[in-house]
Amino acid sequence: MGYLIAILVIAIFTVILMVWAKKENQILDNLLSNLTEEQKRNLEDNQVEDFDVKKHTWTQRGMIAEVNVKGKNKVALKVLWYNTIIQNATINQCQYADINMKKSDFDAKGLKNGDFVRIFINPSKEGKIL
Repeated sequence: MGYLIAILVIAIFTVILMVWAKKENQILDNLLSNLTEEQKRNLEDNQVEDFDVKKHTWTQRGMIAEVNVKGKNKVALKVLWYNTIIQNATINQCQYADINMKKSDFDAKGLKNGDFVRIFINPSKEGKIL
């Protein structure tokens, strides 16, 4: 009986992961489908700098692909970036980072959808626009 419960828990967890991965891939595919060839080339020229081997953090070029205003004080962004650092199945492919920032900072920088920005990437935490 214990094995059956363990198998059931693992199966449920696997299904949840598969649904989550499919949703993430659909979001990425949708963001990429709206890019021009010039935008794709600019993302591939990602200009990685300040790679810290110990912390596994760096800065690079990214593009604001989606802006969602969350109330009066916050914006949630999806920022596309081209991976040439993380050695996994996404190497040499575009990814996106979820970045939240104060609406006042977003407005002060004059940012908008489609802008290219410098982003700080820390795979264990949320990225940020510099």
